[in-house]
Amino acid sequence: MNSPLSQGFLKTPDDHDLYYAQYGNMQAPAVVVLHGGPGSSCYPGMLDWFDLTRWRVVLFDQRGCGKSRPTGSLQHNTTGHLVDDIERLRQHLAISEWVVLGGSWGAFLALAYAAEHAQTIRHLLLRGVFLPSRLQLQWFFQDLRALVPQAWQRLTETMTPAEKASVFETLASGLLGSDQDRQRDIAQRWGQYEDGIMAAMMQRNDQADRRASKYSEKQQSHEEQTQAMMRRIHKFRIQAHYLHHQAFVELPSLLSRLERVGTPVTVVHGTHDWICPAANIHLLLPYLRQADMRWVPGGTHTPADPLLLAGLRQALIDISSSPE
Repeated sequence: MNSPLSQGFLKTPDDHDLYYAQYGNMQAPAVVVLHGGPGSSCYPGMLDWFDLTRWRVVLFDQRGCGKSRPTGSLQHNTTGHLVDDIERLRQHLAISEWVVLGGSWGAFLALAYAAEHAQTIRHLLLRGVFLPSRLQLQWFFQDLRALVPQAWQRLTETMTPAEKASVFETLASGLLGSDQDRQRDIAQRWGQYEDGIMAAMMQRNDQADRRASKYSEKQQSHEEQTQAMMRRIHKFRIQAHYLHHQAFVELPSLLSRLERVGTPVTVVHGTHDWICPAANIHLLLPYLRQADMRWVPGGTHTPADPLLLAGLRQALIDISSSPE
């Protein structure tokens, strides 16, 4: 277990307290990791991506996420706020420039940060790129039914035919409403749907995974189960909040601004990523003509996939060895 070199909370002007921690070598080049979701958090396994003798690694939990406070808050929580937080954290840590590494939602957030603060970025490293588009929502909540029919059936089994035709809108309405029982049910179903997609992508046994998850829950105290459920509700409420508002950005405008960003970019994307499809990359690349595009044959979405982990580690080795 790696212990942080430093950790703390960074207060924002609108009363969020952002948890951050630094690991590795304080004299080495800095890299900030932008976690996925939106609504997830950083986790210790992220450190396995790095040679900690060669990097100063900064992890932080975005607004409402992980250890940041207030937990689950949607107030003052937009992409613009998160971009300001990243820059505020860089200044707080007195880092002149850093590598920005983002995966999934974090990859999009990295792009949004680059559009505003390219001069602070030594290199942009994107993994499994998410883009907040209707295409992405249609793919994830409707079209994926063809690849994971059982997981989709469990997600939608209590929905009417009209609700099944607009799955995301149905889920978001419940999560952003005030019925706590409905929030719990939707958060449970959404989480199981994601787990089912991950299992299918990585050719695991979904039923065995769900049995293992239920066994693990039985070993927890009632208080621990309640806390785990609240974390899940907060995660998917934040996710619904952002997706419902298309991440609070005009995607075409953001993409056009990226054309003027001269920052070196490396993109690592699995050819079998079902969460963030290759269509996202084909949409993005014309605006990142300087990008080093690295397809991972057979790779999926998560660094838990050995193929994707190897590609991510190699990209970090190459960046640390470059003269930038």
